[in-house]
Amino acid sequence: MGIPRKELEQRIKRLKHGLKELDAILVFSPLNIYYFTNTFAKGVLICRKDEVILLVGRPLTRAVKESRVKVERLKSLKELSDILKDCKKIGIEKNYFRGEGLNKLRSYLGDFELTGIDEFLWEIRMIKSEKEINFIKMASRILGRCLRDTLKLIKPGMNEIEASAILEKKLRLSGHPGFTRSTNGFELTYGYFISGKEGLFPTHFSTGEGGKGIPGFPGGATFKELKYGEPILIDFGGYHKGYYTDQTRMVSFGKVKEAKEFFVASLKVMEFLENSVTPGKKTEEIYEECVEFVKNLGYENYFMKHGEDLGFVGHGVGLEIDEPPYIARKQPWIIKENMVLAFEPKFHVPGLGVIGLEDTFVVKPYGLQRLTSSKRQWIEL
Repeated sequence: MGIPRKELEQRIKRLKHGLKELDAILVFSPLNIYYFTNTFAKGVLICRKDEVILLVGRPLTRAVKESRVKVERLKSLKELSDILKDCKKIGIEKNYFRGEGLNKLRSYLGDFELTGIDEFLWEIRMIKSEKEINFIKMASRILGRCLRDTLKLIKPGMNEIEASAILEKKLRLSGHPGFTRSTNGFELTYGYFISGKEGLFPTHFSTGEGGKGIPGFPGGATFKELKYGEPILIDFGGYHKGYYTDQTRMVSFGKVKEAKEFFVASLKVMEFLENSVTPGKKTEEIYEECVEFVKNLGYENYFMKHGEDLGFVGHGVGLEIDEPPYIARKQPWIIKENMVLAFEPKFHVPGLGVIGLEDTFVVKPYGLQRLTSSKRQWIEL
């Protein structure tokens, strides 16, 4: 079935809005090509006022079958100069290229005035349609169901990787690809299933928690055994038809008394965010207000301190798990209706572990509506 034609027509219409001062827009990343055409391809999507065409290096036959726009063969990017010869100003997706790749493209298009349109593409993708929101909502329901079923099966003495694999299998059988796309190069399969103080081990990624992981792949579950009286943090991404959701829940075998105050603080921060985030606010403003709220609670020394101050409390979610907008320091994105955001207020407590929550929301005119469906309370097994 793929992406409905009417949905894609609306996306192309929004893409064409960027042509006010440009003669053409060039989109290169396979994920953005998919977003606008319904097919993944190595090539370039060319958008002009009177034509939208997908030029494909590979796979041509599949692209012809799946694409909702016209498809033609592209042998080399060198051909673009002739194809665009009637243009002067061209907008290009620069961030897809790295180093020499961008220099080569510029050499092929040396006769044109080039400008980056990456932020414009994000402005399109950040605003989710009703169909996209429903996909994310379904991803949340699937994740919630799989988590509930998994918690019935895990036992003390089972190692983290074995417990994580139970949840991973259930998600895989529900349609999860086993891979989580990341805007920022974050290497992740399904999520983090970590316990105790080992969750405090930092990684080189900006994440709400860490863990030792396995050799050559830091972060996440290890062969450490699950124990009574230790906090277990489960930060997993759900998936449905291309779209992710993000959720963190806390579990333990028996009580973890010393964790209670930090968990209550996380609940309070989440409720503060739910009641204060509205369209029109800047993301950096939300972050600073959140930090001030945590200071008033008296827990600022533990808040989002994964090795060092992380400087964020949330992010966008969609085709990737960590899209813009970023709810972070010095990030002046404007909150708009139908953005989908994940907030993850977490506390890093020495000798104990990472304590916190994460939920995914859609922005409504009045504020936030939660999409993740799992109950928030700490679960004692």
